[in-house]
Order: sequence, then C-alpha cells, then structure tokens
Amino acid sequence: MVVTLLGAALLYFSDRQQRLLALPLPPAARLGGLLMTLGGLAGWAAHWGVGVGLFTGLWVFALGSMVLPMLVGHLVDGYRAQGRPRS
Repeated sequence: MVVTLLGAALLYFSDRQQRLLALPLPPAARLGGLLMTLGGLAGWAAHWGVGVGLFTGLWVFALGSMVLPMLVGHLVDGYRAQGRPRS
C-alpha cells in the first residue's frame, strides 16, 4: 500500500501544476512514481490475485491521487477572510 501511495505522491509532486513545492520534482521523479505505482499494482495482484488485487490497488492509487491534491489545495489555498493571516 505504501509503495502505491508514494508512487501517487511522486507523480503529483513531479507535475508542473502541483501547488505545494516552489518547483516540481525533476522528470526522473515522474518515472520513479510510475514505476512505483506499477510495482505496487503488481504487488497487489501477486498477493490477492489479479481481479481483487488490481481492483484494490487501483482504488488505493485513486484515493492517493485524489486526497493529496485536496489536502494540498486546502493548505495552500484555504478559504479565509481577506486580510486574515493563516493560523
């Protein structure tokens, strides 16, 4: 599970539209994220079987791919009144 989530995080942080880092990670991080995600999916499939393993692995990847940008967006672009500092 951790490999799949770290792969999703690397894919997010290497994207040019990520909002947390000043500069995106280099393209090698994107390749690493892709390999980690594929390796994680292969691990899920090897452990649980192809049907259940890929289903579960893809859901873990999807949750990591959705939750991380939402959390970063909340931290970086949080809704607050004008002139109010971040707490």
